[in-house]
Amino acid sequence: MQTQRRNNSSENGIVLILVIIVLTIISTIVVDFVFSTQIDYEISANTIKELKADYIAKSGVNVLSGTFKTRDLEQLAKFGSAVAGIEVENKDKWSLKVPTFPVGEGFVTMVIEDERSKINLNGLVNSATNRIDFQVLTALTELFRYQGVENDKVQLFLASLINWLDRPLEGSQNDQDSRGAGNDYYQSLDNPYTIKDGPLDSVAEIKMIKGMDEDFYNAVKDYVTVYPSNKQVNFSTASKPVMIAVLKAAEVSAIQQANDSSQKLDDDLAGRIADAIIDERQKDPVVTRREVRDTILDIDSSIGLSSGLSGLVLNSGTSEIFSINSTGIIGEENPVISNVAAVVNKKRVGRSSEIDIISWKQR
Repeated sequence: MQTQRRNNSSENGIVLILVIIVLTIISTIVVDFVFSTQIDYEISANTIKELKADYIAKSGVNVLSGTFKTRDLEQLAKFGSAVAGIEVENKDKWSLKVPTFPVGEGFVTMVIEDERSKINLNGLVNSATNRIDFQVLTALTELFRYQGVENDKVQLFLASLINWLDRPLEGSQNDQDSRGAGNDYYQSLDNPYTIKDGPLDSVAEIKMIKGMDEDFYNAVKDYVTVYPSNKQVNFSTASKPVMIAVLKAAEVSAIQQANDSSQKLDDDLAGRIADAIIDERQKDPVVTRREVRDTILDIDSSIGLSSGLSGLVLNSGTSEIFSINSTGIIGEENPVISNVAAVVNKKRVGRSSEIDIISWKQR
């Protein structure tokens, strides 16, 4: 009898332990299920917020592209103060800024810059002939010097940039500047890569070229571009450092190395011309090539830059290519943010205009 009681007690104990284990497992599963459901809900909610932020950022690009399609953006400086929230900066660095304003459940901010307000790095080597353009070489040299970059760094980088851009084209020399790095240099690095032998796809690509370092890059990145189809700069939007560099380059022939002794423009005179153009932009934001010539003659009639300006200064004073940075924001606490950086090009089709997207980066 006692043996039977012990067996029953043992069995009851085992059953109790099994029940406790089963209840523990079930409890764990329920808690895990509730937690997973909450996580899935939050992920779903965040996904929806991210999607909304994406569309808000895209809408900013579409709004500015539509504005660009129907009018010259340089003209917005005339009535920018009359349009709620629009700010136009055209002294140190021209830009059109639309501060944060509500869109649906979120907000959007937009900034647009003229890519022709900068010096085109790809213009340094003619893509058809493989020849160095000495006007662009002079403009870049003067710009970098004006921005405080040491001359040795400037010369090494520009020589390496020439070799990066030029190609193994029949009848011409590849890696034509012996002072700069060639493919052997890049192949010898710890993490080797191949020289481009072609145009830059972005300004950030110059970080890969010998002679460029972080301080150098930060000093010049806002004043150079890779997008226009030629080297002409828009003086309606160009900054003072860019205008000074271009004015000095206008004294040089595109196909002949500069002769320093023949140059008349020093920093002071070029700076006075640039300041005069910036002052004129406060009255009329569109500055044509002819108006640039007239300003130069008013300051010093002995300076003959007409032929040089023809290749370097945009005739109309109204650009066709702009970069747009649009940011969409959803939520005030722990906001979800989406950013679109685009480059758009305006082209004439018959009597109307169309907008082409050249570059689109979303993050």
